[in-house]
Amino acid sequence: MAGDSAGARSHYAELLGVPTAAAYAHLRLADMALAGGDLRLATSHALMAHDAAHSEPSLLAQLCRQLFALGEARAGLDAAERLARAPGAGIPMLAEIAKLLSDAMQPEAALAMLARARAAGLPASTGASYLEGLNRLYVGDLDQAFAALTTSITLDPAFAPAYWSLAKLRRPDQRQQRIDRLEVLVARHPDTHPDAPLWLYSLFHELDAEDDVARAWPVLERAMRARGAQVRYDEAAEQSLLRRVRDEMQRWAAVALPPATGAGNPGTPSPLMIVGMPRTGTTVIEQSLCASWQVQSAGELREFVQQMRWLANAPGPPGPDAALLQAILPSQLHQLGERYLAHAAWRGGGLPHFSDKWPENYLVMGHALASLPQLTVLAVQRDPMDACWSNLREWFGGSYYYSYDMGHVARRQAAYAELLDAAKDAFGRRVVVADYERFVQDPVLECRRLADAIGLHPRTEDAPAMQAVPTASAVQVRGGVTTRNIGAWRRYQRWLGPLQAALEHARRIDGRDA
Repeated sequence: MAGDSAGARSHYAELLGVPTAAAYAHLRLADMALAGGDLRLATSHALMAHDAAHSEPSLLAQLCRQLFALGEARAGLDAAERLARAPGAGIPMLAEIAKLLSDAMQPEAALAMLARARAAGLPASTGASYLEGLNRLYVGDLDQAFAALTTSITLDPAFAPAYWSLAKLRRPDQRQQRIDRLEVLVARHPDTHPDAPLWLYSLFHELDAEDDVARAWPVLERAMRARGAQVRYDEAAEQSLLRRVRDEMQRWAAVALPPATGAGNPGTPSPLMIVGMPRTGTTVIEQSLCASWQVQSAGELREFVQQMRWLANAPGPPGPDAALLQAILPSQLHQLGERYLAHAAWRGGGLPHFSDKWPENYLVMGHALASLPQLTVLAVQRDPMDACWSNLREWFGGSYYYSYDMGHVARRQAAYAELLDAAKDAFGRRVVVADYERFVQDPVLECRRLADAIGLHPRTEDAPAMQAVPTASAVQVRGGVTTRNIGAWRRYQRWLGPLQAALEHARRIDGRDA
């Protein structure tokens, strides 16, 4: 009978004892549990589906989707690998899972799945070329990335994501042709067109690479207005959240678990959370540490907030909200730390430390430091004007909605500085501050200082090849450490007076020196 959820659950429960049907039944029960707001039960059924799964391709694809959606990345990767080996997997299914792996910031796995789809007969297309180009960019195959992305816009001259990735490559090859095409696109379409912001941001970056700031600035202004009109940003709610995080830092320090009762087993690598405003040097500092010290990059993980959601049994987005922060109790700290390590430490690569570089983990610093006694937070700070400018000039897709307005980004920067001060006051030496300007001027000396403060040991083997960098810094970080971005905002100084004023006002409001 339609709408009979209880009857459906009972029917699927009966199928759990049938080996050929058990995995399908678990997946349907996971869907139903999640629809009912029960994240814990949904996760349990999804993991049992993984254990019961056989090699039928559609089952493995469905399992992969469900596991990644629930934050079970390790099991999701296993399902994807099994799908890649499964005979009879359909081409559209393989291509879809390749995109899912790309979205989950697993570029090597995405490229492997895309190769499997091509071997099965996937025809050339705009989307497939873009997917290859994007993930080649992430893993550092920049020549192949450029070729694939160029193919993508050859097949579809209006395909906005490929223009954006090509702009991030900052290659002069065919740049004028891309500028001409983008100028035609933004002239022919209103700024309300869904792709208009990305066309505009791409055009800005191409003009900026040509050092044509007079033409670039009005394009960026249009881009910010167009993107700002697309997103929903509740600044009052966000600022309230930041104040709550700041004001409760001492509370979490007071109930923090002592080392003897901390989560994890002997041999479990210790986490290092690297936080900061985006595009302020978090990636290049992380990669420099990983190159010379015994710490493995685990990427930009969403695992800590996901485990908070599991404990609170509160499905939701990858970022925290006020209700989630309030839901976690001191009595749950040990379990929170255990679950985080169980979901993240496997990425440690056998080294004694792993880095979790999701920039906005600063929103859960108190919870993380309280639940993980072995955790150090490395907080990156940068000149406030450069930090704000690096945010304003970027298209971030589905995150950082404050970054399309000068006032919003200035107030966010000031709130981050206040939050960092509160964390240092509450947790002392467990919060280590990295200064971007000092780092780029002498990266060896600054990394040594940071490593000593964190407790890292030098690598005894040769420096590893740079890992995949599935972030907006993928190209920049491979160009090496440079001082040329210090004071980068000054190239656009004549238009950034409102940003300076907003920063000064935000500092006065927060009691900081202007």
